[in-house]
Amino acid sequence: MIVPLTVIIAYQAVYCKLQVRSTMGLFRPTLKSMVFSILFPVLLGITFHVYLSFQGMRFLFEQEKELVLLFVVGLTVASLSALLEEVVWRGNLHHHLRKNHSLFQTAAITAAVWSLWHLPIAVFYKGYGDWFMGITAYMGLLFLISITLTYVREVGRSVIPAAVLHGMLNVFYLSGGLQSGSAEQEELSKFLLYAVVMGMMAITYGKRSNHIQIMS
Repeated sequence: MIVPLTVIIAYQAVYCKLQVRSTMGLFRPTLKSMVFSILFPVLLGITFHVYLSFQGMRFLFEQEKELVLLFVVGLTVASLSALLEEVVWRGNLHHHLRKNHSLFQTAAITAAVWSLWHLPIAVFYKGYGDWFMGITAYMGLLFLISITLTYVREVGRSVIPAAVLHGMLNVFYLSGGLQSGSAEQEELSKFLLYAVVMGMMAITYGKRSNHIQIMS
């Protein structure tokens, strides 16, 4: 992500004379968005870990104390690394798309481009036995994660919560796991769990919005 990030900074700051901070979403985030970005990946990862443990496999850790190290890595190295990527996608691209598109359209467009951007990783580095299942599940999972990242960036009014969420998901959910079976089966399980969780959140949000409208 260094190359596109450098190109964007050079184009906007030098050629267009635009304020890079505003187009990249580098503002102070809301507290709720930060709390969600930290806790959601941890709970999701632990849920998946427990699910695999019933099948005699391990995902996140062998001993519970290893969670502390994962948490520290997620909040530091992983989040800082993700920030370099997020200022391009949920920062710059989000900024320009929101000028002419709704939040849902922005989320869908960004998710489609972002997931396709990761296609070479699925093809050349994942090592799936069943390519169709593995790549489809991986791309679907990234699409859903991108939708979440976009909404967190919007609600948090900053790219920083999206970067933290991205970094924490890399550590707690998108990692290869310790003893989690075939790569494509693991990818499919992750996709299905994430889809269920997103569906539950969407239903909860919809009910809450309807309740607020009725009360008002």
